[in-house]
Amino acid sequence: MILFKSPWLLIQLIVIFLNPWWWIIFQRNIWVGLLVIILSLVVFKYFWYSNIEKLLLPLLIFTAISFFISVKDAFDISIFRYSTLEIQQLNKRHEFYANGLGKIYTNRISLSYFKDFNLPISKLQRNFFGNLDPNQYFFASHPRERAGVEEFQKYIPLFLPFFVIGLLYSIHVPLLALLIYLVIVSLISSVISASYNLGPILFFPLINFMITIGIILSLKFLKTIK
Repeated sequence: MILFKSPWLLIQLIVIFLNPWWWIIFQRNIWVGLLVIILSLVVFKYFWYSNIEKLLLPLLIFTAISFFISVKDAFDISIFRYSTLEIQQLNKRHEFYANGLGKIYTNRISLSYFKDFNLPISKLQRNFFGNLDPNQYFFASHPRERAGVEEFQKYIPLFLPFFVIGLLYSIHVPLLALLIYLVIVSLISSVISASYNLGPILFFPLINFMITIGIILSLKFLKTIK
């Protein structure tokens, strides 16, 4: 019952149901659609009301379920599979660095990293920073920007100013627990393929939260100037 004692809950629900992303998720997988609603409500209550202890376990459980569903459906196998083009590019970089850096590069540690870890880490970084790009949430990118990725607008641009307000508030306060949660979500989402047809669903509750508190703060500000 603790979830439904918030006067601001209606705003959170409006944000959820007005964004195109949720409807796409719901149409493609009704259970995931319901799951992200529940997780969004838990995230809102937990972080907006100063880390309610009773909600910590549900937060972890629903986050874990969302993650495992994403991994089951869209684990990015390309992280550990190299295309012919990637191997050619890797060999060219190897020759360039070896000629330019000499022994600084051609030692056992550097060669081992470059051969075994460079490409996987680069792909994880690509996924990591791609998920943090606001452009993919508020604007539908051109199909050629990310090959093989179905681009669709996830939030109406009207929500963008409120998202920025919520983000700045979270940084200014700061909401340390929220920052930790964001880092964890960003890291584990790095193994999810960008081509997942539901999108990076673990970010769905976080963006809803930012938008909602942006609207709440705006309403409170308007109330003070009347």
